[in-house]
Amino acid sequence: MKSRLFNALVVLMIPAIVYWLVITQLDSFNQPQKTLLATVGDECAGIADNSVANMSAVVEFQKLEIQGRKMNVMRRCMTDKGFSENPSWLAYASPIAHANAIKQSISEDEAIENLRREHMMIFNESSQQPIYWIHHS
Repeated sequence: MKSRLFNALVVLMIPAIVYWLVITQLDSFNQPQKTLLATVGDECAGIADNSVANMSAVVEFQKLEIQGRKMNVMRRCMTDKGFSENPSWLAYASPIAHANAIKQSISEDEAIENLRREHMMIFNESSQQPIYWIHHS
């Protein structure tokens, strides 16, 4: 009796396991694969977030200091992984930064740094603008 129950269990479990394996494999085929930039960028963004996780800001200056530290960690991590600022992105961003500097009454250096901080966290390429990071192999 026990052997029949065991055999019945095995006979029912094998198709269930095969079905589960096929379904999980199909799900992995349907998901788009991350690019190297997206993988490294996500990893470095996590490291940058962790680098300032225990810091708290009371005044505005401290908020800027924390944001600057986070972006510095991000920049260094991406450099360590073989990425650097794309020169074509800088050519694209310079006129935008100039216009933003005039509009916001800030220096061009501050305007370009604001754009850098925004664009360095974008890891998917777009046809509308050059990507910030470029990989050096």
